[in-house]
Formats: sequence, C-alpha cells, structure tokens
Amino acid sequence: MPERMYDLFITHAWRYHEDWVRASEMFDKFLGGSWRNFSVPWYDPALDPNTEVGKRLVHRWLEQQIVPTCGVILLSSVYQNQSARKWVVLEVELARKYQKRVVALPAFGTAAMSPEVISLVDAQCSWEAEQVVGALDAPIAG
Repeated sequence: MPERMYDLFITHAWRYHEDWVRASEMFDKFLGGSWRNFSVPWYDPALDPNTEVGKRLVHRWLEQQIVPTCGVILLSSVYQNQSARKWVVLEVELARKYQKRVVALPAFGTAAMSPEVISLVDAQCSWEAEQVVGALDAPIAG
C-alpha cells in the first residue's frame, strides 16, 4: 500500500463511461483508501458550454478539480471522442499551468495511442496501476 495520498483527476466526457469506471476500479483495488477521485462528471442542461459564460463556468469547474490533485489521468478513449477533445485539451493545459503530471492510458483492450495523445502527456502507461503510480511519482521534465 502506498504511503501517500494520490489525489487524481481522470478525464471524462460529462459522464462516467466504461474506461473512467475501469480506471476508478483499478485505483480502488491498487491504492484502496490512498487515493481520491477529483474528477466529477457533472452537466447542467441549462449550461451552454458553447457560450462565453458557459465556457468560463466549465473552465472554473475543471480548474477547481485539477488544482488540488497530484496528477491527471488522460484516457485516450475520451480524447477520441471529438466532442470531448477540446475539454481534454483544456484539462491538460490546466495540469501544465499547475505543474501536474499527465499520464495517458490507451482505450481499454488496446495498446496504441494516437500521436496527438502522446504529445499531450508526460508518460504513457498500460492498464497496470503500479506502472501508472510510478509514472505519477516521476518528476516532471523541466
């Protein structure tokens, strides 16, 4: 069991989806009570994220979830979702702004990730929690 708390943000597309659930379960099994999930897929149907006000609210909401974390888990399957891509890019930008590690996981059942995803992250891992935790603990390259 790790000796520290891992506060993580897992990318999502406004909802819990299969890879998000898998990642949460993987961390539950490996880290137990030594991790907290700061990614809260929430969507207010009255909020229009295509307006300036909506964009600012979503930006603030995501920033509040990422700031307290030690890292962001970028799910490649979320990035593949065209409608979610701009939000994933924002999440990565926020992670960079606050010097958080960004670790990518491929879509479950695959090993390959797109060059675009690889260019966004500090590390790419397989679906093995020990490998992901090791990547989170590595220093951020200057």
